[in-house]
Amino acid sequence: MSVISLASGQSAYRGYAYFEAKKVIHLESTDDGILVGRVSGSGGKCYDVTVDTVHPRKSHCNCPHADGKRIVCKHMVAVYFTAFPKEAQKYITDLENSWEEEEAQQQETEEKLTQYVSKLKKSELQEALLQLLFDGPEWQYDRFIEENIGEW
Repeated sequence: MSVISLASGQSAYRGYAYFEAKKVIHLESTDDGILVGRVSGSGGKCYDVTVDTVHPRKSHCNCPHADGKRIVCKHMVAVYFTAFPKEAQKYITDLENSWEEEEAQQQETEEKLTQYVSKLKKSELQEALLQLLFDGPEWQYDRFIEENIGEW
């Protein structure tokens, strides 16, 4: 278990952005795996951060998001990445690879869907369209009417 695995996806990504922007203005490391840092936050506020790399759940920050709670915030992630820049590079590389895999999978699904739809008969397409419009979300129905039929 690490600080990154305990952070939400948003906190990890925003923490990476803080790391990249060099928002960590002070960092000390102790022999027992404790990182003590100060991070420049939004609105000119600074936050005091302690990251326990051995027991990440014991980490804390005095920002409004994490103060008094056992969660990992973006400030903790920024401190961690500043202390371990190779972990930051691994994080962003893994994230970009994940995005690329997701995009490739989406593209493959779209190609399969296009092939499937192109093989349907006109009556099957009409039935599928009506089913999507009647059973789908109301906004989809309303948008279709507005864009294709207009006012009666």
